Amino acid sequence: MSTTDSAAPEGPVFSTEAYAAVEKAAKSRRALYVPSVLEHAAELLTDLWAAGEKHGVAQGEWTWVTGLADASVDVVARQYESAPKPERTVEQVLALQGHLTSALTELGLTARPGSPGVIVSRGPDTPRGGFNGDADIDVRIYSDGGWAFAFAVDGASVMSIVAPASQAGASQVAEIVRAFVRGELGDVFRSR
Repeated sequence: MSTTDSAAPEGPVFSTEAYAAVEKAAKSRRALYVPSVLEHAAELLTDLWAAGEKHGVAQGEWTWVTGLADASVDVVARQYESAPKPERTVEQVLALQGHLTSALTELGLTARPGSPGVIVSRGPDTPRGGFNGDADIDVRIYSDGGWAFAFAVDGASVMSIVAPASQAGASQVAEIVRAFVRGELGDVFRSR
């Protein structure tokens, strides 16, 4: 994680306080966020706080007027949830699904192509889902949007995963799916 304390930053530059604020804001949303998206939002929030300081507004003064952390999460997430125009081609979607399948397999999960997503076998600690509680997980990247997952049954609730539509993003999505399959996230479909 990069911080403003770094001498020569290679990635996003943000304060620890900004990261904690956007992480807290993200928990109140009906989506899951990969670390790189939270870092992007924290960088924006750090810059907004710095702009306020130039105008005599201390960082702590923002909390009583508006939720800059909430706004930072929302505006950054929108960049990842909407595909660039024109929409992704079938080949691009299939390539991203391939990256996801490889990343899931490297993490020790069983993943196979589905229609139209990637089907991930459930684990012993995966929350119950589907008619009998034994549904696998369907992970998708949309041609005109972002990443999402659901239990692989008709009518299942869908959970967005805010992540870049890239090979690195697919790896971060795989980490979230692994945590869900292992039961580390709990039943995100009920708790949000």
